[in-house]
Amino acid sequence: MTPLEFLGLVGQLYAIMNPIGKLAIVGPLAVEKPTYVRKITVVVIIAVYILSSIFALSGGFILAAFGVSLDSFRIAGGTVLMAISLMTLVSGSYVGRIEVTEEQAIVPLATPLIVGPGTITALIVMSSVHGPLTALATALAASTAVAVTLLLGIRVVKYIGATPLRLLGRFMSLIIASVATEMILTGVRNQVVKWTS
Repeated sequence: MTPLEFLGLVGQLYAIMNPIGKLAIVGPLAVEKPTYVRKITVVVIIAVYILSSIFALSGGFILAAFGVSLDSFRIAGGTVLMAISLMTLVSGSYVGRIEVTEEQAIVPLATPLIVGPGTITALIVMSSVHGPLTALATALAASTAVAVTLLLGIRVVKYIGATPLRLLGRFMSLIIASVATEMILTGVRNQVVKWTS
């Protein structure tokens, strides 16, 4: 795998995690309680590192354990990812409004908002196609980018507000929809080749 291809995988995973869109959730509280929000953000970041690493390393084993083919998973996962992106485009989030508390730093902020069905799907596919070590490296790189975005973002949101972040989050949803489309088309194409060969 070339460095450019690796960066492409990291970019895809970062877009699916969509930390910019999540900043709009903690934005209002960052103005009122910046220290509290920083504490929550650190907990979220640690959880994201742990969860993404687990799915990156176990992706291939999960498919084998349930007897699911990679292409079937691509189609199913791509469909779920498309649904999430469409809901995010319409409402800004696929879980509705939440109150940000320390107890909710892991659920729902870390998961399912950042490491949710889309992220898990992408990591399992990456692990099956490129191997668990490449998937792990991708997960760690994307998680680091998410960490930087969140830590810098909670400072910036105090000055620009949450509205620009919501707009950027919706734009990222278009990228997610594109990734979902590619997953579905690849899965369908490979299945058709199997059936006709």
